[in-house]
Amino acid sequence: MPLFTSSRGGAELGDRLKGKVAIITGASRGLGQHCAIGYAQEGASVVVAARTEEQKDPNLPGTIYETVALVEKAGGEALPVVCNVGDVASIQAMVDRTVEAFGRIDVLMNNAAVQPPGGISTIQPRHWELEFQINVHGPFHCARAVLPVMREQHSGNIINISSGATRGGSHYSATKRALEAFTIGLAHELKDDGIAVNCLKPVGAIDTPGLRYRGAGTQPRPVRADLPTAENYVEAAILLAMQTPDSCTGEVFNDQEATDRLGS
Repeated sequence: MPLFTSSRGGAELGDRLKGKVAIITGASRGLGQHCAIGYAQEGASVVVAARTEEQKDPNLPGTIYETVALVEKAGGEALPVVCNVGDVASIQAMVDRTVEAFGRIDVLMNNAAVQPPGGISTIQPRHWELEFQINVHGPFHCARAVLPVMREQHSGNIINISSGATRGGSHYSATKRALEAFTIGLAHELKDDGIAVNCLKPVGAIDTPGLRYRGAGTQPRPVRADLPTAENYVEAAILLAMQTPDSCTGEVFNDQEATDRLGS
């Protein structure tokens, strides 16, 4: 995986998130992994949180330890933490471990998500419930777990990851629309606490293992060779991690909108 360079360049490169501690869920692969590396290159200490300690499916490469190794290669500091965002106790243990290691939490990126197969009329009911448990309830419980720390600091940044799928209609898009509404409401509630809450989604498909994956026991689907790389998305994630309630909160951006508005 390539390491990232900032679109801003100059003296600010490498220190825009200096001193910040960021938790990224679902960071064992894909866009979560990309953001972990990008945050580390900008000076943040990154908690790499995900379930995957060992690769079991060749179609889904990546583990929390591989991401930590990439962060360290980029010159950053990272802590691997096993976390299942569908389990409240696991979430609280992640937050406790972060505070124990770093003493603060500045950024929470709710990136972990699942997308079971099938349509709304055909999805297995247990998969419907799992999808909401991970994609909606997980961010809710993660946010609630970091709030005591962020409120005590009177600062913090929660970034929820949505999807372009919200433009259509599916069980997955239903969870992401819920997450966007959750973002707007939570931002309003936390503005006086010094905590910014925003939502980020890719402007279009980005080539990741998750995009290629169809499901257990199947082959990865072909992906167009001209898909954009993750650099602009990571830059948007960095810019959002720098915001305060006074500068930007309660917004739902794709990465191009975020860089256009916040990068100037």
